[in-house]
Amino acid sequence: MKLSSVDYNLDWPASIKVKNLREFIIANLEKKGDLIRWSIVDIQNSTDSFGTKKLKIKAVLAI
Repeated sequence: MKLSSVDYNLDWPASIKVKNLREFIIANLEKKGDLIRWSIVDIQNSTDSFGTKKLKIKAVLAI
């Protein structure tokens, strides 16, 4: 098993509520490998009219 530290940028659509954000992030990160740990490093408001936010996530994955 190899551990890999990754920086991941993810769009957070306005349709995803805060209480469902954890499941949304985990579902997207598990596509890359087995998730060990993750954290949100930064949240930025997008300039589009859809209310999307940009998340910067640091994660450790087992590949």
